[in-house]
Amino acid sequence: MVVDVLKDLLKMTGEVFLEVLIAIAPFAIVYLLAQFLFLKYRKSRILNLIRGSLISIIGLTVFLVGVKFGFMEVARKVGATLGSKKNLLLLIVLGLVIGITTSLADPSIYVLVHEVEEASGASIPKRLILIALSVGVGGAIALTMVRLYFNINILYFFVPGYIIAVLMSHFVDSDHAAMSFDSGGVVTGTMAASFILPFAIGVSEGLGNGNQSAGFGVVGFVALVPILTMLIIGIILRIERKRQSTSEEE
Repeated sequence: MVVDVLKDLLKMTGEVFLEVLIAIAPFAIVYLLAQFLFLKYRKSRILNLIRGSLISIIGLTVFLVGVKFGFMEVARKVGATLGSKKNLLLLIVLGLVIGITTSLADPSIYVLVHEVEEASGASIPKRLILIALSVGVGGAIALTMVRLYFNINILYFFVPGYIIAVLMSHFVDSDHAAMSFDSGGVVTGTMAASFILPFAIGVSEGLGNGNQSAGFGVVGFVALVPILTMLIIGIILRIERKRQSTSEEE
């Protein structure tokens, strides 16, 4: 049995490695053309780029093998087990916890947090953004559990949600609005696709509502709620700045 598992693992590693090479190949081709035509980087810098590319290829291969070989299946089985209990409160609480923890484990969120703090001159604290995004993702998963439990059409969440987001964007600075919508894309990264999506599909299967595909749409919903939370923070910060400027004038 162990030998069969190892064979499957090696076979999948080879397949994933090839997929990663195919995915990275266009970037490598564009870079080589740019290097030949106008970049003209020194040899030391080219070696650093090659080293970084190799590390990226190895890292992506290891991560994707882990995701395909066990992570997605585990997430689906956990979701199916929880769904089969048909306990709404349990689903909401665990959905909130899973959403927060998976978002905190996603490295892309930390990149966004760092960039926002740097661009805002530390006027928007790193911790505040991290809390807002993680709670936003957790809230999105909790609401998704409610939607799956009652088998509600996702459009009843999407349409009013994005209308509210667009309306709220008029009450924040344009830079903050752009950052808010970018945050929606960032939180739907590797962790959302590899764990949250199969988890939601598993919950849908466990609930036995006859519509396993109802679990789809969770990634889009995960993108929406952090946008709203970031916009709320933007409105609060704008009100605070106006209060400070009014008090200084007095």
